[in-house]
Amino acid sequence: MDKGSTVPDGNELQPSEGELRLQVSLSGMDIADSLRIDLPHQSGDNSLSEFLEQVFPADETSQQQMSSMLDVRANPDLPEIYDAILAAFDEWRDGRCELEFFGDGELPLDLGAAVATQVLQGGEGLDGGNPPDPPLRKGGFAWALHLRIRRTYSALAYAVQQGFWDSKSELMGWLQSHTLLYFMDKHECSIASEPDGEAEEALLSVAGLLQSGGLIAVSQEAPSFTISTEGRRAIGRLLAETESYIDLYDHFKDTVFGEDAETVEFDTGQGTDLRVPVFISEGLDPIRTVFLLRMYDGTLDAFASTWQDRIDDESFFDSLLEPVVNRQGVDEALIDRIIGAGYVYLEERHQSARESAEREEIIQRVRAES
Repeated sequence: MDKGSTVPDGNELQPSEGELRLQVSLSGMDIADSLRIDLPHQSGDNSLSEFLEQVFPADETSQQQMSSMLDVRANPDLPEIYDAILAAFDEWRDGRCELEFFGDGELPLDLGAAVATQVLQGGEGLDGGNPPDPPLRKGGFAWALHLRIRRTYSALAYAVQQGFWDSKSELMGWLQSHTLLYFMDKHECSIASEPDGEAEEALLSVAGLLQSGGLIAVSQEAPSFTISTEGRRAIGRLLAETESYIDLYDHFKDTVFGEDAETVEFDTGQGTDLRVPVFISEGLDPIRTVFLLRMYDGTLDAFASTWQDRIDDESFFDSLLEPVVNRQGVDEALIDRIIGAGYVYLEERHQSARESAEREEIIQRVRAES
């Protein structure tokens, strides 16, 4: 988190002035499900970033210390609520999401400014009450700090940030061209080789990428594009690549594992989808693999009537690729053990299939001889 050091004059919370009652909610979370926690007195010159780093720390020991301060007698669900918000901070640190912070009245808060100047900026409190004025005021037994956190996912930004792609424009070109090729192939969409309006100009630009790669060509029968022989071969290679991912990794979409992965189970119907962490650990590009799987399972078919208007929209692809970033994080050592268990499971399944095939062959041979 960014850290601030400037402390404006006035309204600072002094270390000796009592507890701080913190109320935090994620966007989309019911106000009744907000995290409420009473903290020891805080120094008013701490930045909001420093303060949040203390409340939602990265290390497990500090997390347990914070969890021990939750009043589970008042609300038994507080540990679960805390974990949900903590997960958002973990995703943020990992670059998988963006977090925006707001006070009362949805006014944005500055992470670098002192806590004393970032609290209850006006409007109604999260629980419907009126905030104190000035920004920090001792009321009853505690100071109050209300925060609302807005979380957004961007798989495209994550891909560039993590080095899977050199630039967002390069990634968009790949996604757009493969989307166009998909709908030309599966849905037999006709794409005019001459633009007629702004939407078709965007399509024509994408078609140019495929044409330059020899995957489509202008039809001799009509002023439109058609998939070339090389394009058909490319589609076949993409299908083979996707099916290899399914064969090797599909069982990881349903993984049950213990804290140390001493026991790992697959295909129970009760597990967690760990395919993306596995892809990354195996050195695969999660953007490419997830998008190919999305095409293979027909996810794109739901956009058959709108894809042409959205092919230039980054948010369209961010939505399709959200599983890349909106997922469970797993420790590297833990994922290595899970992958090892996965390969053992896969080999056992293949061995079982071979034995079953051999038994069936023997049965058929005996029947033929009798």
